[in-house]
Amino acid sequence: KPKLKFNLKLIKYKRINPEFKNLKYKVILKYLSKMNVSNSDIALCNNKKIFESGTSNIFFVKKNRIFSPVNKIYKGITYNFFKKKLSSIINKDIFIKSLHEYDEIILVGSGKGVTSIDTIKEICWKRKNLKFYKILLKLYKTEINKCSIYK
Repeated sequence: KPKLKFNLKLIKYKRINPEFKNLKYKVILKYLSKMNVSNSDIALCNNKKIFESGTSNIFFVKKNRIFSPVNKIYKGITYNFFKKKLSSIINKDIFIKSLHEYDEIILVGSGKGVTSIDTIKEICWKRKNLKFYKILLKLYKTEINKCSIYK
C-alpha cells in the first residue's frame, strides 16, 4: 500500500545523458543509501529547475492540469503508460521557485508505482490535495491487475 507521508529532498545534481536509463550513479546512490526510501526520495535539480527523482519521473499538478519537466529526463515505462492514458501531460520547465504553485507532486515509476509527495521540507512545500494521485493510482492499479503475474 502506498504511503501518504512521503518526503522529497531537493539535491543539486544533473544526470549525464538522462535520456538513457542508467542506474549506476554514485551520487544518487550515496543520497538514497542515507534515506528511508520507503518514505522519501531525492529530486534532481540543476539551474534552479527540477527534473526527476532519484528513482522515478515526477508529475506536477496545478489548476487540474498535469505537468512534467520538458527534457533532460529518462521517460520510463510508467511515464509512457500515463502519457498514453491521459489526454494531456504538459511538458515545461519546472522551476524550484514555482513549486509552491502546484497542488500535488506525484512520483511515477516501476519501483514506486504512483506515490504522492506530502512535503518538501527545504522549501516548506506541502501537498494541498490528493485528487490526481487517486486518479493516477486507479489507472495504474487497473492496468497492474490485468497482468496475471500480479493476480
